[in-house]
Amino acid sequence: MIKNILKILKISFLILLVLILIGFLFEQIARFYFDSKRPDNNEFAKIDGRNIHYKKLGNGSCTIIFESGLGGDYLHWQEIQKKLSKKYTTISYDKAGILWSDSSKDISLKRYSNDLQELLEQTNCPKPYILVGHSFGGITPRFFIQKNKKDMAGIVFVDVSHPKQMKKSSEALRNSVQPPPRMLLSFLNEIGVIRILYSNVAFTSAVQKTHWFNQNVKNYFYRIFDGMMTELENDEKLMNEASQINDFGSIPLTVITAKYPNGVEGARDKELEYEYLAVHNALQIDLLRLSSNSTQIFATKSGHYITLQEPDLICNEIKKIAPR
Repeated sequence: MIKNILKILKISFLILLVLILIGFLFEQIARFYFDSKRPDNNEFAKIDGRNIHYKKLGNGSCTIIFESGLGGDYLHWQEIQKKLSKKYTTISYDKAGILWSDSSKDISLKRYSNDLQELLEQTNCPKPYILVGHSFGGITPRFFIQKNKKDMAGIVFVDVSHPKQMKKSSEALRNSVQPPPRMLLSFLNEIGVIRILYSNVAFTSAVQKTHWFNQNVKNYFYRIFDGMMTELENDEKLMNEASQINDFGSIPLTVITAKYPNGVEGARDKELEYEYLAVHNALQIDLLRLSSNSTQIFATKSGHYITLQEPDLICNEIKKIAPR
């Protein structure tokens, strides 16, 4: 009996090793293919010895800057950027460690600001600026906004994070949004499990599985993973830094808040979902205090990804504050 059990375990272990090897090879082949689609060199700026990838479109007299959320890349904005580039200069980019941009050991709002400042100067983006941030993109550009107050024509925050959202949340809520250990996710990523997962399940149900956004996450998660996890592991530090920057003066500020008509995606505990929405909605109102010239708009048809579900709403709010 014991010999049979050991034999079964040995065979099972060998099968598992073979499957891991096949998954690893499959993942490496996929990466080789998608790496071959790297953008042209003229879409990169050299900043502090690192390559930062960007997409600049349009040639208007002011520049609309798109700041992505946690792990978000430049493609997140492609539909909105294309529409607005007909009238304005627009620029989206991959933050350090995300997609095509090199990583940085300096994780601070000052470094985020320096990267963006240098990028705008190297690409000759005209002032004034309108900064549009989504999710964690309400945290990372705060130092830049403070430093460039006189050159800011406006700010549009799209369901952005608040520096105090973790402190205002219960321990149960904080634990519910924590990802699995980085080492485990990294292993699953290396052997192709993440790619297989997102081939069968959409990253977000805000749009169809075949939507370019979900396809992009599936194809390039391996290039997003390290930067995303680095931001996650430093979110408390970055939020503490952001909380010290709480006065944008009289810069026009529009806070677009999602109404979550279908509830919070991924929420399984109704009590925690209610708590999340209560904290989120209260802090969205608190964001209005950042500027003496602020207003709140609701995205009634959207969850967190207003950028995908109601892009025209965002475009219209940007146009309202853009210089005539």
